[in-house]
Amino acid sequence: MKKFILLLPAVLLTLMACNSAKLDEGVVARVNNHEILQADFDAEIDGLKKNFESQGQFLTDADLELIKPRLLDSLVTREVLLDKADSLKILPDTASVQLQMEQFKLQFPTEEDYTNSLSANGFTEDSLMKELEFQSVLQILFEQEVSAKISIAEEDIRAFYDDNLTTYFTNPESVETSHILVSVSEERSEETALAKINEIKAAVDAGMDFAAAAADYSDCPSKANGGNLGPVLRGQTVPEFEEAAFSQEVGVVGEPVLSQFGYHLVLVNAKNDASETPYEDVKPLIQQQLEQQAYEAGTASYVEELKNSAKIILPDWATAEPSAVQAPAQS
Repeated sequence: MKKFILLLPAVLLTLMACNSAKLDEGVVARVNNHEILQADFDAEIDGLKKNFESQGQFLTDADLELIKPRLLDSLVTREVLLDKADSLKILPDTASVQLQMEQFKLQFPTEEDYTNSLSANGFTEDSLMKELEFQSVLQILFEQEVSAKISIAEEDIRAFYDDNLTTYFTNPESVETSHILVSVSEERSEETALAKINEIKAAVDAGMDFAAAAADYSDCPSKANGGNLGPVLRGQTVPEFEEAAFSQEVGVVGEPVLSQFGYHLVLVNAKNDASETPYEDVKPLIQQQLEQQAYEAGTASYVEELKNSAKIILPDWATAEPSAVQAPAQS
């Protein structure tokens, strides 16, 4: 499981232009009437380092100098959200939190494995419980303040469908084919392969079942399925095979076709014209996607509004413009 800084969307981790007034000793930031203690911040840093170390990665001092402002910003964001939730009298869903704790613990065969995993990720059982309680509060807050206010209009769903009809909602032309391959190699010349494929075709033309012939003679792994390749789209096969597959009539075994793999006998089992997925069939999925997009944008906007209206005091080092964060060193 990840610490809070790794759970929030990246947009919530942007640095804020906040007051940098005097902070008391042992205090790293102030959010409204709540102080973030240096000791708690240091504990978060230690937990973050353990989390990376458990994955074989190690944060250098340079990494930490870049990460610290973002980590502090995530803690500030946390306090802003908790203040708002408290004002709305939102409490965690304790039954859900307890169930998550139990399910997490069941993943480990022994109590020792469980505690070792907690420690490796910078958690104790109490701190994990508090983190899950916070996530529960956050979910309820966003559902109440963001999700409940989202309404996707019918015309927006239809517009998305029309704008993306070709890209997402059109099934391309395809053919369902079977084939028999006689490969050409150093051991078998092109002439020998052609003679063999002609013999196989003669047997099929005389009444031998195509699937049986494929099982007996084909050099392609599809022989296990009687040579059946299933639906084939344009661009999925070599050009010579594609030309034969899309030009032949259904149920007709064509003349041998030479490709880079050898000679093929191609049987077209069915042809499927390009078709559009009906709007009503995909309307629920489009609505769900648009709701998710609206939720993500609305959540980011809501959090920024809360942060802008809060009284936040940060140390000077947390308000400097950050450079690009480099990937932490690996073992």
